[in-house]
Amino acid sequence: MPVQTQVRPRPRSGAAGTHVTAWSASNAPVNTRALESTPGCPKDVFGRASIRGTTPGETVRIPSATFTADNFEGVIMNNFLIEHDLADSYVIEGGAAVGVCRHGDIWVQVVPGASPMYGSPVHIVTTGGYAGMFTVSGGVAINGMFIGEVSEDGLAPVELRRG
Repeated sequence: MPVQTQVRPRPRSGAAGTHVTAWSASNAPVNTRALESTPGCPKDVFGRASIRGTTPGETVRIPSATFTADNFEGVIMNNFLIEHDLADSYVIEGGAAVGVCRHGDIWVQVVPGASPMYGSPVHIVTTGGYAGMFTVSGGVAINGMFIGEVSEDGLAPVELRRG
């Protein structure tokens, strides 16, 4: 008979761009938008912030240096319909439809080295390879808070609030 020999101190995180709980999934609308391809757009967009694109209400893009909190559209959701290779890599081409969650509890990508804790403010990085990732300071502040610590795979749960 198998015996459990190890106990994890906390549950493993969800996937980037997924809801934290079933309750948050039922209470957080996800809107479909087309992802604009921009120079330097990261390929791992799930769990990153998105801002209004060229056509508000239809397109989104990854934040840039001109991003303000008023332009925040939501977090790009993982719909699990994108094909992954054996290394768990994927590519989303410009114009692809993505889900964008505007409020609720969501697993997001966190900048390496950031140490959010419950109640920490939510900031979005706007430049470089970490554009669209979340941190606790130094980016653009949005209405929300971290509701947990960073997992071993670089994700943390965030509560996005309306308004």
